[in-house]
Amino acid sequence: MRISYNWLKQYININLNSKELEEKLTFSGIEVESIDKIGEELKQVIIGKIVEKTSHPQADKLSICRVDDGNEIKQVICGAPNCAKNQKIAFAPVGSKLGEFKIKKVKLRGEESYGMICSEQELGISDNHDGIMILPDDAPTGKDLASYLNLTDTSFELEITPNRPDLLGMVGVARDLSALLKLPLNLPEMSLKSGKKKIEEALALENEAPELCSRYVARMIEGVTICESPQWLKKRLLAVGLRPINNVVDITNFVMMEFGHPLHAFDYQDLEGKKIIVRRATKKEKIPALDEETYTLEQSDLVIADASKPIAIAGIIGGVNSHITSQTTNIVLEAANFNYANIRRTSRRLKISTDSSYRFERNLSDETAEIVSKRAAQLILEIAGGTLLQGTLDSYPDPQKANIVALRPSRVKKLLTIKEDDTTLINYLEGLELRLHKQEKDKLFFEIPFFRKDLTREIDLIEEIIRLHGYNNVETFHKSQNIMNKLSFYARRKLQDILVSYGFCEVINWSFADPKDLDSLNIPESDERRNVAKIINPLGNDFAIMRSTLLPGIFKNTLLNISHGQKELKLFELNKVFFRKDEKLATEKYNLTVLLTGNLNPTFWKEKPKEIDFYDVKGIVEELLTSLDLEDVDYIASKENYFQPGSGADIIFRKNCIGNFGKLDPKIAQTFSLEQIIFIFELSIDDIFSLQEKRYPTYKSIAKFPPVLRDLSFVISKEFLLKDIKNIIFKTNPKIIKNVVLFDEFISDKIKEGYRSLTFSLVFSSETKTLTDEFINNLLKTIIANLEKSCKIEMR
Repeated sequence: MRISYNWLKQYININLNSKELEEKLTFSGIEVESIDKIGEELKQVIIGKIVEKTSHPQADKLSICRVDDGNEIKQVICGAPNCAKNQKIAFAPVGSKLGEFKIKKVKLRGEESYGMICSEQELGISDNHDGIMILPDDAPTGKDLASYLNLTDTSFELEITPNRPDLLGMVGVARDLSALLKLPLNLPEMSLKSGKKKIEEALALENEAPELCSRYVARMIEGVTICESPQWLKKRLLAVGLRPINNVVDITNFVMMEFGHPLHAFDYQDLEGKKIIVRRATKKEKIPALDEETYTLEQSDLVIADASKPIAIAGIIGGVNSHITSQTTNIVLEAANFNYANIRRTSRRLKISTDSSYRFERNLSDETAEIVSKRAAQLILEIAGGTLLQGTLDSYPDPQKANIVALRPSRVKKLLTIKEDDTTLINYLEGLELRLHKQEKDKLFFEIPFFRKDLTREIDLIEEIIRLHGYNNVETFHKSQNIMNKLSFYARRKLQDILVSYGFCEVINWSFADPKDLDSLNIPESDERRNVAKIINPLGNDFAIMRSTLLPGIFKNTLLNISHGQKELKLFELNKVFFRKDEKLATEKYNLTVLLTGNLNPTFWKEKPKEIDFYDVKGIVEELLTSLDLEDVDYIASKENYFQPGSGADIIFRKNCIGNFGKLDPKIAQTFSLEQIIFIFELSIDDIFSLQEKRYPTYKSIAKFPPVLRDLSFVISKEFLLKDIKNIIFKTNPKIIKNVVLFDEFISDKIKEGYRSLTFSLVFSSETKTLTDEFINNLLKTIIANLEKSCKIEMR
């Protein structure tokens, strides 16, 4: 449903911008789906004056108009019959956009046109397209049309829940805001003057289906003048998305949007037998409706009829055989309430959805029918004239008594944890027009207003109190719990995706384990992994503890696959391991364990098979660490007993071991019945994130100047680590040296024992200049000197 900001201010004196009002509505339980600025398109349309009009030489029905737009005079071709010299008109210049239509310079029958003189229909102001829109003579030339007609407004599209039909009108929304903002509500005053003639003399009412029509109110006005609505009424309807039609129909739509209760007006001259009959439709009865469709009805449908025919499908749509036309002089004004379930069934079966059916489907109140009937009659008399017949025809067979609901303040405080006295609670609810009926010890009895049929229980009143108090104003007693580390969660998912893309298969094993597995891995008694969480009532010895390592499980997966002929395996498991530091609950950590055996890649006719080696595993580890944005990682010889001596490495980050990798000792493999060469690596995901600082990507521009590449080859003792050698090279000039890559290692009997030959590729680049050969040669000499001093290298 749409509401208008300017219209809302008619009932409540608010001073909020659109964003603030959206926030207030949302926190009061009224969801704002969208906000639209009305009149923005009409700011492109300007007031122009036709200073000259001549006939088009090539077309009898076209005129050549010269239009003054306040800055210059432009030629416009116009086909409207009512354009004339000296008229003030709505002019859309070239480049302006009306809906999906963009105004362009065109040539019509040989004459150029620089814009368009618009009708009200083209501007979206009304359905009038008989000719162009003619403005008063005092309209200022050159001013935009939206400002002149005061059409600028802000509309809010609201999502109203089915239990709140009172919010389907401007007054209902204003009432809620009035209670929330503690501002007075200004409702329109209603008074009617009627003539001497009584309505019973001209019209009769018969309600043959009171179970489907709980109330029907009819008023009659004679001598009305059907014409165009005044400008203020048009603006109100346009602001909420309704197109003006004529004054009487517009008034019924206006009152519907004001109070949320639909009305309908009939042409009295079309009523045969001069009576209104509320009845069920006869089987296969037909009615031509206002949407130019003819509907076939069933006996379950409710219709409004005269003595011989149906004139409306009750609560859904009127008939074309009784609608208001320009010749109408006497009208019958209907305001009723119908059974919401019946309206919904009929609407869905006939596939008709209207503003009227949308509201009646939500169980409106009977009492509102009299209010909207009186309000519409008042406006019709003011705008369309005429004489109101004395009295009303009112079928109200079962008036409902006011509902009384008890509220316990102690219950409010217990549920909402707010400390408010009885007076504050009473003020909250009286702001919503609930009336305090009586007061007892820890009990407040409230009379529920007729328009709030959703308030039937104590909990409903408590919900209204917290809406007005404000959910965000409730004191918080507990700190929010960190349910999940999102950074770690998405990093784990990223690692899984990378490994799967490399051809790995994920395995998932039980969290229970056999204590003997730790002995099989030759894990020392002092190791943290020996502090296991024991199961009090295990299913057996194989499930006696919570696992502290993922290795035994993945070894058993490997054995199962090998025994089934699958000898080329890449497996991983990313799951929790458990440690007990004290008698409390075990500590849980995420570990990643990866196993590789057999050939690196599937058999391919063009390539020779290559068995997995230590450096293949190291490459995968480096790729995963790079994906986690880890830098400055060191590798040292591992002390793990399950690695083959000299074939295992620990991964060090900020002086902490975050994992390891290497070749499984064949003796350990034999304890798990594995006879193939096995490579494994492990990463402690939780340890990585506890040490890592959160970093965000930064932009680095591409170098404007070309890089220079040089190779450097020398003999060096094996005692020096690769990372130390690279650090010495980088530190020589970190701004110029961009990359250092080892691409060759050579060991032979021609090189003395304990030494090896290394060849590096160096990349030099400057962000400010092109590097010369002289500069590079001098820098290489400095690098060599630093290496000779630190590592005692010998150049080859």
